[in-house]
Amino acid sequence: MKDLYSFLDQTSNQSDFKANLSNRGGFITFSNSGRRGGVKYFQIGLDNLLQTLKDILANLDVFTDLTDYVEKSWRDNGSAYFTDSVANANSTVQTKPLFSTLSKIIIWANQPDLDSIDPDNQIILTKDSLSKAIEKLEAIAETFRPKSQKRTDRQNTISNQISDSSYLLYLTALRTKPFMLLAGISGTGKSRIVRELAFKSCPSYLQDEDGTTPGNYCMIEVKPNWHDSSELLGYYSNIAKQYVFTDFVKFLLKAKLYSDVPFFVCMDEMNLAPVEQYFAEFLSVLETRKQTESGIKTGALVKGHYFKRIKSVNEYDNVQTDADVYTLLEIPITAEQKEELAKTNSLKTDGLTLPENVFVIGTVNMDDTTHQFSRKVLDRAMTIEMNGGELKDMFGHSSDLEYLPEENVWKIDQFKPKHVNADEVLEAHPAEEDALKTQLADKLDAINQVLKDTPFVVSYRVLNELVIYAGVLLDDGKETEEAINDAVDQITLMKILPRIEGDEDLLGNAKDENNRLCQLMKVVGPKSQAKIKEMNRRLVSGFTRFWP
Repeated sequence: MKDLYSFLDQTSNQSDFKANLSNRGGFITFSNSGRRGGVKYFQIGLDNLLQTLKDILANLDVFTDLTDYVEKSWRDNGSAYFTDSVANANSTVQTKPLFSTLSKIIIWANQPDLDSIDPDNQIILTKDSLSKAIEKLEAIAETFRPKSQKRTDRQNTISNQISDSSYLLYLTALRTKPFMLLAGISGTGKSRIVRELAFKSCPSYLQDEDGTTPGNYCMIEVKPNWHDSSELLGYYSNIAKQYVFTDFVKFLLKAKLYSDVPFFVCMDEMNLAPVEQYFAEFLSVLETRKQTESGIKTGALVKGHYFKRIKSVNEYDNVQTDADVYTLLEIPITAEQKEELAKTNSLKTDGLTLPENVFVIGTVNMDDTTHQFSRKVLDRAMTIEMNGGELKDMFGHSSDLEYLPEENVWKIDQFKPKHVNADEVLEAHPAEEDALKTQLADKLDAINQVLKDTPFVVSYRVLNELVIYAGVLLDDGKETEEAINDAVDQITLMKILPRIEGDEDLLGNAKDENNRLCQLMKVVGPKSQAKIKEMNRRLVSGFTRFWP
């Protein structure tokens, strides 16, 4: 996708009406055709154009039939509906130059879909095309504002909605990917964090009476003898001739009923069994996430044909609709939900996919009783190390495991990812596209250069999630450079350092200032540097790793 500056520069060469974005201020210079006595130039601010696009969207029923340029229609309707005074004046005296400029912006924001449109004579006015133009032009306009006058809507970012900043690291990780590992020694509060998130986001209609287990929370105690997915996802019984559904699967079905509520699965002591064995199907499905018009969708965790017959003593299918599934599995539903579910049979046809409001968080102890994580697992997870902090910090947090008043309950948008791939981030932040593409790739290349000839080199998946993490920080109002630096620092901690382990033959002498770990410290951020120093100190014993 071309940036707006280059796009307008290119299209102006093919248009009777020039339009160029200033690179020193938030305005566009445009011209008439010059056919009536010489070319004349005019200027209009990005804010003026934004308001005009919003006016068209708000009055789409009027403008939807004005896709071909008719001077009188555009002059009259511009005068009647353009609330911005600059745009309103131009619509009456420079009608076609303004029309052409607006059309070019819409084509740019929707490229390549509208590349065949002639902006001097046509304009595409749909809800989708206008919304994209407004969003992308808004992002560019923002870069021209003085820092002291940034949009007030940044006050409504996630970081400002959450009063306790100690949760922001977890929320940012989950908004990057809905699978997180919490690592640390026993007793540091790993599983408690998951419960706290559930309590703070649980609406009144899912709260239990005794206040111990939120309805949007499920704990799965991993057992050492788990070597396949049957204990987690269920299995087909050849004896009963039907599928055996687990509590985990039933919890996912419950989550589908409440798409506007975050649901949390706590995989307790996740590495008591080999994660890559019993969790393989989940990890594979996690990588199928795709943005669609109805939200983020995935492949099936449980195939559709397993939902055809449930708890039947006879060998015939007894499920007709999704409502039958919930009834037979004894998952509580309201009368209204039952009525809606009776109209669908998506579970039989599509199977059980991973709901986008479900967040899986594993707690991890690394000791002699547990299994190491393979790089396949670490690649797919956001890992946060919890060291417990000062012992005195334990006091005063009892209220964190209490329900919040309804008006203060944390919403799904504070947890749910907006992007599943890097391209979506670049589309959402066109003004930062070049910086994200070049700087993030360069910084990751520098890390890979240090790790060259080791099994710890990272590839596209890590870069993809690095861009998404930076996008989350940009969504939250951070400046470009700060977002890039923070993202590299945190992704190094969460996804790169956990992969690294070895002896001095692989990493170099611990006292050598040019060993791999010391070289790595030169290309990462301050938080990662502190962890690498700790790892280098352990290397003195002859071996080191990320985990304590």
